Amino acid sequence: MLQELLAREAELSSQMRALEESLAGVRVRIAEMREINRNAVTYNLPSEILSAIFEARKSAIFEAKKYETSNTTRRRRVSIFGQRKPQPPFELLVSAVSRRWRNVALQTPRLWTDLNIHVLKQMHELHILYLNRSKMCLLDITLTQSNFPWECDDHQDLDHSTCFKWYLELLIPHVARWKKLVIQNALVGSISTAFSALTDLYAPALETLVATLATDQGQRQVMEVFSRGAPRLSSMELGVCLRPPQGAPVKHLKLNFQLSHTEFSQFIRPMSSLTHLSMCDDILTDTNHSTIELPSVTSLDLRLSGIVNFRSLDFPAVETFTIYGYCREAIEALSQSHRLYPAVTSFTIECEYSIEGQYVPAGMIPDFISLLPHVREVTFQGADPIPIFQVLRDQQQTDKLLWSHLSAITVKLSKNVKVSYKKELWTHIVHVVQNRIRLGTPISRITLPLQIIERGSKKQYRWLKEQVALVEC
Repeated sequence: MLQELLAREAELSSQMRALEESLAGVRVRIAEMREINRNAVTYNLPSEILSAIFEARKSAIFEAKKYETSNTTRRRRVSIFGQRKPQPPFELLVSAVSRRWRNVALQTPRLWTDLNIHVLKQMHELHILYLNRSKMCLLDITLTQSNFPWECDDHQDLDHSTCFKWYLELLIPHVARWKKLVIQNALVGSISTAFSALTDLYAPALETLVATLATDQGQRQVMEVFSRGAPRLSSMELGVCLRPPQGAPVKHLKLNFQLSHTEFSQFIRPMSSLTHLSMCDDILTDTNHSTIELPSVTSLDLRLSGIVNFRSLDFPAVETFTIYGYCREAIEALSQSHRLYPAVTSFTIECEYSIEGQYVPAGMIPDFISLLPHVREVTFQGADPIPIFQVLRDQQQTDKLLWSHLSAITVKLSKNVKVSYKKELWTHIVHVVQNRIRLGTPISRITLPLQIIERGSKKQYRWLKEQVALVEC
């Protein structure tokens, strides 16, 4: 009885959406008959220009959404407490303005290439419309499952795996048009069940694959996807172990799961094109094995978890190195692994909230700096740089010079710093610049936020401006 009621509910929901679509068309017709839009600036624009405007606006919205991903936590908090439903997509909004706008929008296939599919929402007909209206354009596809009740249908008895599989079957006939495939926050059961439909596929246009989903199984499974080839696949973000096809030119890889030393070696070695790697410091489940050298990686992002299991990995060619964590954690992690990074010229420590006044043993910092001997630019994005600044400030001419190539320092504040801390930072920066001048290796550029610059005296500010290029960020 329950299944019949759910089926009836889904049918009525589908009919309701169809009626809403028809109602939008009726409203457009009424507006035209009343000549509501005739005085609009865009009324007499040629269709080609109107189409180009639609595409430009759609592109601008896409770029804005990419920027907002860095603020996910804040936006989610607003949604939870404000219960605000998202606005309809831009392409649906412009389609409801007038009959002419609707016709132009329907004849602009690039407006319909973003498929954001919530696997538990009964919106099959709408997604089929997108597939048809996008014609032969490449598709950006997102399959997700939200935990917010206003983003789900009323009943919660839908089987997640079944819905996920149904949408994959809907999309697979269009695999030749996939440009980006994102699967996130979806509870899909076993990996083999969820991704079996993707194993024996050829994806000629696929450039980006993101799979950060939850599974019911605790054990690790390694699966190959797109075994027939994905010749343009260059970016992957994985929360499950999906091995790309042989020969895929993967350049950017982000890993959010653990592997044994052997598994990691088998997974990573075929990626000869890999230049950017993002991973956690506990990437390996075991240690004390032979070194795995990754000579193609020139950019490394390391996320700290407190478990240092990457000492078996060697990155001899890394030039840009970013660590996500507190300054003390970064110093301890690199000191414990004690791996030399001879090619690093740009080094960043980034964290959302700084912990001011963290004690770091002074003897540990020179050892940490010696592992990054050729750094030219150092950035502290929210991290507390004072322990490192103190060592640079106190260097004597008789000491071995640390960071002898250092020419640029950037400090960006986190959200919770006090005024006294800003003053202390300014004082340390001035002293570091003074000491480097005395040692004969001056700093050429300092980048600071206004909140730090305004904490110094006018005399200090004028002096610093004379010695370095002082840039406000």
